[in-house]
Amino acid sequence: GDSADKHAQELEALKSAHAKHADAFAKHASDVGAMASHHASVAERLEYVEKLLGDSADKHAQELQALKAAHDRHAKDLDGMMKAQTSHASLPDRITYLEKLLGDSADKHAQELKNLKDAHSKHA
Repeated sequence: GDSADKHAQELEALKSAHAKHADAFAKHASDVGAMASHHASVAERLEYVEKLLGDSADKHAQELQALKAAHDRHAKDLDGMMKAQTSHASLPDRITYLEKLLGDSADKHAQELKNLKDAHSKHA
């Protein structure tokens, strides 16, 4: 009697606890599944990072190549300007030349004026 009833109650309590546990486990499994569907796998995340880094590296390589090409053009232009500069007289040299030219001309005109005055005074 009592023993059979007691065993029946304990068995019913175990079945109830097992059912609650099974329900909780099913809910937990469902929650994990939902979360997993929202998260990228490690492989997907790694692939994304590798692509991001690869794109960035390619972009930087292209920009570096463009900068090197621009630098080469500027160096070539500068070299051409330096070579052209060597064929021109410096500004001080040019001023000295003009001063000498004007000075010689002024001296020549002064001498001619003196000669004309002297010649004129001989005729007067």
